[in-house]
Amino acid sequence: MDIDVNRLMVKTKIYEVSGLCFKGVIPSQMIADKLSVISVDKVFRRIKDLVDLYYLSHVCDFNSEDVLSMLKNNGKELGKFDGFLNRTKDLKHSYEKFRFAGGVSKPTFEEVYLAVKTFIVDVLPQ
Repeated sequence: MDIDVNRLMVKTKIYEVSGLCFKGVIPSQMIADKLSVISVDKVFRRIKDLVDLYYLSHVCDFNSEDVLSMLKNNGKELGKFDGFLNRTKDLKHSYEKFRFAGGVSKPTFEEVYLAVKTFIVDVLPQ
């Protein structure tokens, strides 16, 4: 769950899980938020956003048009992905320090990195 009181109004929808209904942000908004983090050097301090994109890549489609629109509507721009693309050794170090809780098995960095890179390929610099 992610609560941000300083955010502009974003698109939401009603979800239902096992009879429990709740209002939540649409997936493209979550992806946009996490993408904005990994596109800049903040990724080294917020490795959880990389992990979240890994899991989202398994359950959501990536529509670059929708994601870029979400970013624009929130006054955000993507960075150049320099840390993500060119400092993988530092990124791996940050990932290895990250602890998964609750007995969740930790995928390898290589698995996470490749899945995320493939998932977001449409917005990566050429």
